[in-house]
Amino acid sequence: MISYTKNSWALLSVLLSLIVIIPIVTVIFFFIVPGDDTWIHLRETVLISYIFNSIILIIFVSIGTILIGVISAWLVTMYIFPLKKYIEWLLFLPLAIPSYAVAYVYADLLGYGGFITNTISLIFNHNIKSINFYSIYGAIFVFIFSLYPYVYLLMRQAFISQSGSYTEIAKISGLNIMQIIFKVSLPLGRPALAGGVTLVIMETLADYGVSDYLGIDTFTKGIYKAWFNLGDIASAGKLSAILLISIAIIITVEKKLRGRAQYNNEIRSDKKYKLKKLNRIFSILAVITCIIPIVIGFVIPFIVLVLWSLDGINNIYSVSFINVALSSLALALSASVLCIIFALIIVYGMRTNSKIVTPFARVASLGYSIPGAVAAIGILIPLVWLDNFINNFSLKYFNFSTGLIITGTWFALLFAYLVRFLALSMQSVENSFIKISKSIDYAAKILGKSNRIILTNIHLKIGLGGISLGLLIVFVDVLKELPATMILRPFGLSTLAIKAHEFAIDDRLQDAAAPLLAIILVCLIPLYFLTKVIRQ
Repeated sequence: MISYTKNSWALLSVLLSLIVIIPIVTVIFFFIVPGDDTWIHLRETVLISYIFNSIILIIFVSIGTILIGVISAWLVTMYIFPLKKYIEWLLFLPLAIPSYAVAYVYADLLGYGGFITNTISLIFNHNIKSINFYSIYGAIFVFIFSLYPYVYLLMRQAFISQSGSYTEIAKISGLNIMQIIFKVSLPLGRPALAGGVTLVIMETLADYGVSDYLGIDTFTKGIYKAWFNLGDIASAGKLSAILLISIAIIITVEKKLRGRAQYNNEIRSDKKYKLKKLNRIFSILAVITCIIPIVIGFVIPFIVLVLWSLDGINNIYSVSFINVALSSLALALSASVLCIIFALIIVYGMRTNSKIVTPFARVASLGYSIPGAVAAIGILIPLVWLDNFINNFSLKYFNFSTGLIITGTWFALLFAYLVRFLALSMQSVENSFIKISKSIDYAAKILGKSNRIILTNIHLKIGLGGISLGLLIVFVDVLKELPATMILRPFGLSTLAIKAHEFAIDDRLQDAAAPLLAIILVCLIPLYFLTKVIRQ
C-alpha cells in the first residue's frame, strides 16, 4: 500500500475519478430516501406509465435498430453491389441529426396539410387530414432511424474482423446463407451487437426532446417535470435513481447472459472473407435496403430543414442567433477540453498503476449510461451543499454572504458534461495509448524523465489522432445535449439545442431550422473523420 501512495499520478487519477463518481452515488442515494406526498402522488398516478412507455420504447427500438443495423452491415461487408463504397459511409449520417430534429420534421410532414399526408391522399384518392405522429409509435419510428447507426457501426466492424475460414467451414458443413448468419456470424458478433443495442437503449432512455415534443411520458421527461413543474427535487431524484438502477440492471443482465463465452478468432488462418458479387436483381434489392434508412434518417430531415431555414433565413443573421451559436460552441469546446484533460490524466494513471486506478476509472466511465437529466440531479445536490457551506463559512468568519456562486453557473453545466461524456474521451484516449509500447515508458524513465514529461512529450504526440477524435465526439454530443443543459444552465443562457426545442414547442419550425442545421453541419465533421478511421 505504501508503494501505491508514493505514486502521485495514480492518486491524482483516483481523485479525479472520485469527483466524477460523486453525482452517481448521489443519485443512487435517492433510492433509499423516504418519499413525500409529491412522490406518493407520482408513484400512484404516472410512475406506471413511465415504466410501461420506457419498456415499450426500448423493446421495439431495439428490434428495429437490430434489423436495420445488422442487415445493412451484413450487406456492405459481405457483398459487392453498385454504390457500395458510398452507401457504407452514408449509413453513418443519421448520427449527425439529433433525434428531436427528426421528430420535428416527420410530425410536420405527417400532420394536417403535411407533404406526406397530402401525397398519400392524392395517391389513394382519399381525404386524409393527418396521421397521428404524436404517439409512442412516432417516437419508436424516430429512434429507430436515428439510432440504428450504433448497431450498424459495431456490427460492420465485427463482421469485418471475423475470419473467412469460419464461413468456409460452415459452407463445407452444408449450411446455407441464413444458417451461416444465425449460427456463425451473429453468435461471433454478439459482443458488438450487445454493445450497439446497449448504446441504443441508453440513448432512448436518455432522450428528452422527442418525448417532450411528441407528448410521451418517459422517465427523463418525468424528472424534468418533477423538478421544474412541481419543484420537488426529491421526487426527481427518486425517478433518476430508478432509471439509473434500471440501466445498470440491463448492462449487468447482458454480461451475465454472456457468461464465460469467448468470441476470439481461434483459427490460425485469419483469412479475409471473399466478397460475393450480387446479380442484378439482388444488387437492386441490396441498394434499396441500404438506401431506405439513409433517406428516412438523414436525407428527408436534412432537405426539410434546409427548406425551413430558407423561410427563416433572416434569423441566421440576427444578433441573438449569433450569440446563441457562440455560447453553444464555447460550451462544447470547454466541455470537450475538460473531458480530454480528465481522460488523459486518468488513462495515464491506469497505465502507471493499473491495480489501484482501474476500478475507480471504470466506475467513473459509467457516467455515459446516465441520462442528462439524471446527471443534472446528481450534480445539483452536492453543488448546492458546497454553495451553502461556502456561504455559511463566509458569514461566520467574514460576515459576508457569498450566495450561490457555483450552482447555476457554467461550472455546474461543465461538471454535468464531464460526468456524461468522460467515458467517450477515456475510450478514445485509451485506444490511442494502448498502441504505445510500455517499453517506451520504461526507456524514458531510465533517462530520468518524469510521468508528466512522458505524457506530454511522448503519448500526446503519438496518440494525437485518437485524442483529437475524442475531442470532436464530445464536442458534438455536448452540442446536441438537451435535458442537462435545460436544468443546469445559468439564467439567460441558451444553446442551439435549447433554442431549437423552444421554437419547435411553440410551433415555429422555420425558426427552429437554423440552429438545427448548425448542429448538423458541425456534427458531420467528426463523422467524416470517423469513417476515415474505420476504413483504415
